[in-house]
Amino acid sequence: MFSLARNTIARRAITRSFSALPARQNSVADLYIKELKAFKPTTITEKDAEGSVRPWASPVAPQIPALEVDAATQLNDYDAAPVEVVEQSKSQDGEEISEEWFVLEEPEDDHHH
Repeated sequence: MFSLARNTIARRAITRSFSALPARQNSVADLYIKELKAFKPTTITEKDAEGSVRPWASPVAPQIPALEVDAATQLNDYDAAPVEVVEQSKSQDGEEISEEWFVLEEPEDDHHH
């Protein structure tokens, strides 16, 4: 009985504490890093930029808007203009038709079970 206990303890001590599988490699990441290291950027000169950049020109200065000289006379003409009044339509009985401008409908309560 004691020999059986010694064998189980000895087996526990002998077990591996490392992985037997080889480390997995991410081939996509490796390929990406390889291409990044191999990339050599070309230097950009002013001659290369000439076709894609417009020369800078300062914007045109804004002009001051011309004010209406006869603003006072136009205001007087507006005040003197007759007021246009639209009569409300009447029904055949002579009563005024009341139009409901803001009709609020009751929301329907949908009770789903």
